[in-house]
Amino acid sequence: MSYYIGIVALVLGAFYFWRSARHRKLVISARERADANGGRGEVDPVWTAMGMSFMPLFLFYGAFASLLLIGGYFLSDLKIYLSLFDLFGLLILIVAYTGWIVIRTHYNKLGLDFANG
Repeated sequence: MSYYIGIVALVLGAFYFWRSARHRKLVISARERADANGGRGEVDPVWTAMGMSFMPLFLFYGAFASLLLIGGYFLSDLKIYLSLFDLFGLLILIVAYTGWIVIRTHYNKLGLDFANG
């Protein structure tokens, strides 16, 4: 049973890294198309400001979850159930998921047309 959790977590972490990079690329290309066609649609700036105000909370979530996982591993008997590879895989998953949330918040697709990309 050892290493299965780590392998699954690493695969999910790689998936989240790929999704965030793909989303960033799509938003940048949609922004370039919108600028070439005369500008983006009107978006209420409150929506953008609200998304950006949650960014520190997302980063705090990632740091806190990582610290709880590391502390729980070394201060309790999680060593019986998880290997160091599993711990590393779960940490990569937390970092990748937090990065995915941050990228989705920073590169939002409000007012952009994704039909051509």
